Amino acid sequence: MKFLYVGATPEVERGALEAVRDRMAAEFGLPVRELALPPIDFAWDAARRQYGSAEVLEMLMRACPGDGIKLLGVTGRDLFIPVLTFVYGHAQLGGRVAAISLARLRQEFYGLPPNREVLLERARKEALHETGHVFGLVHCADRQCAMSLSTNVGQIDRKRDAFCAGCAARLGRRAQPPPKE
Repeated sequence: MKFLYVGATPEVERGALEAVRDRMAAEFGLPVRELALPPIDFAWDAARRQYGSAEVLEMLMRACPGDGIKLLGVTGRDLFIPVLTFVYGHAQLGGRVAAISLARLRQEFYGLPPNREVLLERARKEALHETGHVFGLVHCADRQCAMSLSTNVGQIDRKRDAFCAGCAARLGRRAQPPPKE
């Protein structure tokens, strides 16, 4: 049997990992297993004061178990790629691994009071987005689709926690309404 793995680095709170794991199981209809990931200190870039997401994806490739179809890594660290100031996540299009960062999904990052529900909703959306990429989906023009490109947190907030009908069809399933909390 093959599994969709969801892994977290040590600083990720259990509730955030569970929210992502449960959403992945519901959306992709695959058995999901959890995986403990090591700290990503090796990816620290002192000049940027962030963590290189390409290095994180390389680590995830090595960490993905043999029975893993795909692996989504979740970290609390702020990620970047050299051509962008930051990324909410990074994936191998049609590949095997993806990562999301909770750092900029937190209200506190923007000087606002913590809001756990906002964090979990954003995490589920970004998890769907990056996992969609590893299953071959590209950015979607439908601004409410989870596959819509987000360059700021407001765009994440306007998305649905689900794929549009077109993206769902490309995945071979019907679009579903977002789950009720």
